Amino acid sequence: MTRDRVQNSNEDWVQFIKEDDKIDNLSSPLEFACSLPRSLSTESYAIMSDEADTRPALPPPAEAESPPRAPLVPEHSDFLEGGEAPAAAKVQAFLAQAFAASGSESPAQALVPWICDALLSNHSVKAYGRDLMDFLRHMEVQGVMPLEVTADHVKLYKRALLEAGRTAATVARRLSVLRGAYKELAAKGLVAWETAQDIGAVKAPGVQKNSTPSLTQRQAIAMLEAIPSDTLQGIRDLALMSVFFITGCRVSAVTGACVGHLETDGIEHYLNVTEKRNKKRRKILLDAARPVLAYVVRAGIGDDKEGPLFRPMRPDGAGLVRRHLDRKTPWRLVKKYCQAAGIDPSRLGSRGIGIHSLRKTAINDAIRNGATMHEVREFAGHADIRTTEVYFVRKEEDAEVAARRIQIRITGRKIE
Repeated sequence: MTRDRVQNSNEDWVQFIKEDDKIDNLSSPLEFACSLPRSLSTESYAIMSDEADTRPALPPPAEAESPPRAPLVPEHSDFLEGGEAPAAAKVQAFLAQAFAASGSESPAQALVPWICDALLSNHSVKAYGRDLMDFLRHMEVQGVMPLEVTADHVKLYKRALLEAGRTAATVARRLSVLRGAYKELAAKGLVAWETAQDIGAVKAPGVQKNSTPSLTQRQAIAMLEAIPSDTLQGIRDLALMSVFFITGCRVSAVTGACVGHLETDGIEHYLNVTEKRNKKRRKILLDAARPVLAYVVRAGIGDDKEGPLFRPMRPDGAGLVRRHLDRKTPWRLVKKYCQAAGIDPSRLGSRGIGIHSLRKTAINDAIRNGATMHEVREFAGHADIRTTEVYFVRKEEDAEVAARRIQIRITGRKIE
């Protein structure tokens, strides 16, 4: 390198520093690094350092340029809509299309068995497929083939998600999907193990476990009382919300129940549900039995044993449609009746109320009213009691309550 080239590098650097507006407008350290003058090569730094000891040492740029940043493409899941094909078949069809440019269908054929084996729920298959599709579409916009993805691409994708306002939980979930997908591709020999390991090493943002807000006992009762009981929809909604509060079930378990899943032993009424990981459970209905039975009678569905228990309303509101409720319907109903009860659903907790709030409310209410953690673990269907403990919302007065339960007492002795 000649001294003239070093001088040119110096002039480029000085000019860059003088452009205050350029520096002020940079939104991230990555943009700052990408905007450095290209003439400042590693060789330039070495010569400047050797010939001018008084100059501050500058770090050499990376040997390989980082992939260009690109804004997120709009999310959509139209590849999962329409038709009667299972979600796994739709995911495979889209994956085959996404990998077609690489000249091989083997990546799609490798990933679909992994998705179907790791995820037992059709809803989970859709969610994972949607996350993977969004990433592949984001790469497609940048002209990056799926088998050419590196850890740098994933890091920039993570940054784009965060800057687009995605929650830490969403970003962590998507990174988890990519880690699993590229590990599977590496196992099938489609990408290098080093690439899969580098992608797996991309750090996910910290996530607060179980940050879903719960209702207090008084709020839960107020919400139930806000549901009208003089219409078919109101009777259905009261039965639905009561089942959520009493059973503590996940939304898919309740919305997937059929009329024939109701049973009685002559004293108590029960609802048989299919929970996470295809576990069959019998949930006692207790006080929820009365509104559920009233709903079945009013809807006239008692003899339709194979039909859905909770059904959507017809557009004219005069009857029910013979299909299962959409998973999002209970969430909309929770918000609706919270507002009717004077509870602002958007300001409850850090993330606003959701349908899972009813499950968390039931778990906390059971603990607050004397149920042991082991009993609640069985009630919630948790495989690990530590998951149950995460659900419990602790309060400052818990320490005082625990202290009052200690029975170390001196009796019959006077203290001077």
